[in-house]
Amino acid sequence: MREFKENDNPYTLQFSYIPPQFIERKSLMSDIINNYIREVPTYRGMFITGVRGSGKTVIMGEIRNRISEHKDWIAVDLNPESDILQSLAGNLYLIPSLKTLFMNAKLDFSMLGIGIQIEQPSMTASNGEDAVKMMLEVLKKAHKKILITIDEVTYNSDIAKFSHAMSSYANQNYEVYVLMTGLLDNIKAIKNKKSLTFLYRAKILELDSLNLTSISMDYRNTLDLDEDTANHLARESGGYSLAFQALGYHYWNEICRKGPGEKIDFYKIRGELDSSLSELSYEKIWDELSGTDKKVLVAMTHISRENESMAVKVDDIKKRIDMSSNTFSTYRKRLTENGILDGSQYGYLSFKLPGFDRFVYIQEG
Repeated sequence: MREFKENDNPYTLQFSYIPPQFIERKSLMSDIINNYIREVPTYRGMFITGVRGSGKTVIMGEIRNRISEHKDWIAVDLNPESDILQSLAGNLYLIPSLKTLFMNAKLDFSMLGIGIQIEQPSMTASNGEDAVKMMLEVLKKAHKKILITIDEVTYNSDIAKFSHAMSSYANQNYEVYVLMTGLLDNIKAIKNKKSLTFLYRAKILELDSLNLTSISMDYRNTLDLDEDTANHLARESGGYSLAFQALGYHYWNEICRKGPGEKIDFYKIRGELDSSLSELSYEKIWDELSGTDKKVLVAMTHISRENESMAVKVDDIKKRIDMSSNTFSTYRKRLTENGILDGSQYGYLSFKLPGFDRFVYIQEG
């Protein structure tokens, strides 16, 4: 039997890094990596989208690490709130092997505050876009390929300038590619700007739920659980990445407090899960919803409790809030596309996020 210590908890409530207990989405990762490394990539730009807490940042980080392992590939992660092109130039210059190439080519970036002034430079950069273009010309000759990753992208003037620059670089056949994460509404806001040709053509990939069998196996192996208990926890997580981590985190700590083999109070664990999901994700999701979105979800919560069923008839929701089919379809589409509701059962809707019905009931019950 393994030893359980709170300081050794392999699950985490932290964001933006690859946790010790990480369930790979192998098919999606393979599709994205193979797109970039093939001789002629199908897409130069790709978006990963999903609800908050679905693991977008984690999978992007793992793909960045995997791409970096390939010969002649360089991966650079950029801050979406920065001057993206100048940040890209600065990050490329900081890579020792690339810095040597740029200095040997006598490229002067000192006007941008990057590096030192070069005597008798072959070219001098006066702005970020030109600096990146000069760098990419050198890297092309050195047979280097660049993957740029940007987390939680939103539309702004820097993203627009970046997209135009990327179109120019692609037209000159520079080996530079982009992988971004973002909420679906934010990505749509970018893609609706049809003048941003590069990002308009970028592929959108949506994260599916984690595989429940993989979650159950992870809990069995990591928490020393029997199959029935592990399966129960996996179902309770709903395949939601944050819930998978939070359930494992609280269950591990409860084992530490009670001791291995002792009976665990599942309702206590579920209460801790609800609290973590509310604080780390659901409150933000709720704040981003429109008043009518909330009205739909509140109606669903009450009908579900009255009928003691998680699946709620669409007709019952429309009747409860006095909404026409045409109007309701707009909200249904948005709530399902954003990963809050599950509309896979014809004529019914259910909550996709684990415990979100309990969260809604507390907010507006």
